[in-house]
Amino acid sequence: MYVPEKSESAAAVQVINKILVNIPFIIIACIIPVIRWHIRVMHNEEMGMVLLKTTWYDDYFHLIKAVFLLSAVFLMLIIFLLKRDTDIRFPKVFLFPVFYFVFVLLSTYFSNYPISAFFGIIDRYEGCLTQFCYILVLIFSYYLIRDLRQYVAITKLMLIASVIVALAGIPQFTGVNAAESAYAVSSTIGNPNYVGMYSVIMLPAAMSIMLHEHSSAKRACYLLLFIGSALFLLFASMSGAAYASAFAAAVLFAVLMRREIIKRYKWFSALLVYGILIFLLLNSYSKGLLLEELKKTNPFYNTNGNKLYFEDVSLSGDSASIKTSRWTLNIKCDESGFGFGDESGRPVTVHRDNELQKIGFSDGPYSGITGFFRENEEFQWLMLDIEGKDIEFVKYEGKLYVVGYNGLITDVEYPETFGFKGRESFASGRGYIWSRALPLLKKAVFLGYGPDTFTYIFPQNDIAGKLNYGAIWVIIGKPHNWYLQIALGSGILSLSLLLCFIVWFIIKSMKLLITRSDRNDSGGAGGERIIIGAILSAVIAYLIAAIFNDSVVAVSPIFWMMLGFGTRMLETAEQNIQIIKDGGS
Repeated sequence: MYVPEKSESAAAVQVINKILVNIPFIIIACIIPVIRWHIRVMHNEEMGMVLLKTTWYDDYFHLIKAVFLLSAVFLMLIIFLLKRDTDIRFPKVFLFPVFYFVFVLLSTYFSNYPISAFFGIIDRYEGCLTQFCYILVLIFSYYLIRDLRQYVAITKLMLIASVIVALAGIPQFTGVNAAESAYAVSSTIGNPNYVGMYSVIMLPAAMSIMLHEHSSAKRACYLLLFIGSALFLLFASMSGAAYASAFAAAVLFAVLMRREIIKRYKWFSALLVYGILIFLLLNSYSKGLLLEELKKTNPFYNTNGNKLYFEDVSLSGDSASIKTSRWTLNIKCDESGFGFGDESGRPVTVHRDNELQKIGFSDGPYSGITGFFRENEEFQWLMLDIEGKDIEFVKYEGKLYVVGYNGLITDVEYPETFGFKGRESFASGRGYIWSRALPLLKKAVFLGYGPDTFTYIFPQNDIAGKLNYGAIWVIIGKPHNWYLQIALGSGILSLSLLLCFIVWFIIKSMKLLITRSDRNDSGGAGGERIIIGAILSAVIAYLIAAIFNDSVVAVSPIFWMMLGFGTRMLETAEQNIQIIKDGGS
């Protein structure tokens, strides 16, 4: 019987240990983006105060991913405690994200919405617990992934997962999946905007793996599958933010890796042609929607056109007034019912159908308005349809109210605004959200309102603003900006601490990539440069996309994992440089 030598046994144990170490990172890179599971989530008492018409939420994407993230971090902790490496010091720069999380904890503790601040709200789960997981992913990625080959292997598995995500998105884009409207690719990520954020991380990763590979057959396979999937998800996301950030990342990667690209110019020419072909094919199938979305990346692109703009909705006793960019309509509700007048007080003619309880306006500027009414001794109600925007009024105890979200009668809220006047539709309504969210920062300098509590602090009864945004009944649950998300959640100071770490990483990476010469194509210095360049490009792409999108549990763990491993690679590269210098001297 053959008995393995001690060296063989030690080697086998080492291989098993590497596999075990990789498991939590495989969960983050492969399982979390792909998995979806239907979980019925009952509202806690805080969400119950906002969502009065329902008692539960059917979650398909976020909760299951948050559970797997927590499981991955727990495995990392166990592996870290068992390894007990004493040769790795704690980087001082990690004090920035650690102190960032201290402010997350404090903001959670002092929040008026502690349940949501700790666990996060439904359909998001970006509370204190998830933020803690992100920081631990950053730290454990630094400590546990110590080999370049490990990261390359994990990246390849991550890109295989991106192929699965793309395959799941094809039926949605083509309209084969009847549950989704055509061209709206949310895939297994859950939202087209986040599909775009996912793709801008995958694209530099796919390009680096192609660069890192020597075999022409494998390189062709990576080009067709990995880069093709990333490009499909990018274009099919219909996200202008993703288009802009992907372009910036591609330019940066091309500049940093220009030597490698020159050596392999035929492959990158093929990549360029392949990308243009995918774009033209998808644009043709979507009847030009991709090109139209590309035009919207222009910051001066006007999405308003001649669209009606609501300037004000006001209430006073039994009267109301709707002021728009074209006309003013005054409404009065007395014993005889609803009456209407123009800006000067002159009566506006309406046609009433008492049987159908329907009204129509015939006067010139108001001719596009229709409505329904109910009038009796106990109840007087009016709903107007103004160019597809509904607004309801109810007379209660002698006073006229507006029907707000949840179907509750309310007074009109006039929140403080900052910027985007008349440009509220900028970036698919983000101008409206940001203009109302920015003034909230005045009370979030040192501590925020609690992570993931934006739903509670946003002025939900801003009637005129909501009409311009989309609809009065819409509940704004996120700021659509990662930096606002952090600043409002845990404070401006916490955001500054986190940005200090990220800026350090960017400067350090740029310095290394610019000053270090390329020694070979794979492994060693060349391999490190390629991977660091890809991580840096992915980080910057994520940061640009984050101007228009929030953190989400389907994508953000990969971002934090890349930051952790990138930090480790920077340290390793500096140590190698120092060894070379010492040897040369």
